[in-house]
Amino acid sequence: MSAPQFFVSRLVEGERVSLDPEDARHAVGSLRLRPGDAVRLADGRGAVSTGLLVEAERGTAVLEVQGVEHVARPTVELSVAIAAPKGDRLSWAVQKLAEIGVDEVILLETERSVRRWDPARAAGALDRLAGVAREAAMQSRRPFVMRVGGPTSLSDVISGDGSVVVLWERADAALAGVLPSGTGEVRLVVGPEGGFAEAEVRRCVDQGAATASLGEGILRTETAALAASVVALHHLQRLG
Repeated sequence: MSAPQFFVSRLVEGERVSLDPEDARHAVGSLRLRPGDAVRLADGRGAVSTGLLVEAERGTAVLEVQGVEHVARPTVELSVAIAAPKGDRLSWAVQKLAEIGVDEVILLETERSVRRWDPARAAGALDRLAGVAREAAMQSRRPFVMRVGGPTSLSDVISGDGSVVVLWERADAALAGVLPSGTGEVRLVVGPEGGFAEAEVRRCVDQGAATASLGEGILRTETAALAASVVALHHLQRLG
């Protein structure tokens, strides 16, 4: 069994670091780690190391940092803009996308979105989802924590220097056939359960986006986001 991973604010060879109280309770209580046990540490920005547990009490875990290494970010980052589904399905989507290695999730507002965000509610939701992304990255031993942003408009997520692919059930091309090669960023845009309005898709195409289909089946928003991300990560040679 591989050693569990925890995130800390910084990693310097030979220094001692403390886990956040919740992580410490998990390490000492649930995992029953004891002084002398080793874990994997990461700072969420690419630095990773081994941490040797030197103090373990209820609510406290202190580790000595050993052997810091730096992991480079992927040459092509994958961003997913998603129209938030109802209930806890958004948290599920963020969790799974973080686990498989997506670099960024952006909450998207569209004509047919089932969720609308006022500023106060959006800020709280982003904080919660960032926590979900952190826990998922910790569980899957990712050196980076997936970014969570938004909510923003369809026009905003289409603009930029990267390659944008809008998932649309009426598209003629398969996703794998329109994904680019090279460096930069790939952004997948996933609409609400009612789908994008045709006028929205046309505006995206006019702004330079490609459209692609995931096949004949009509998938839920969170399922489409996960399936498309797996296809994209495989295409970018970031899986396996």
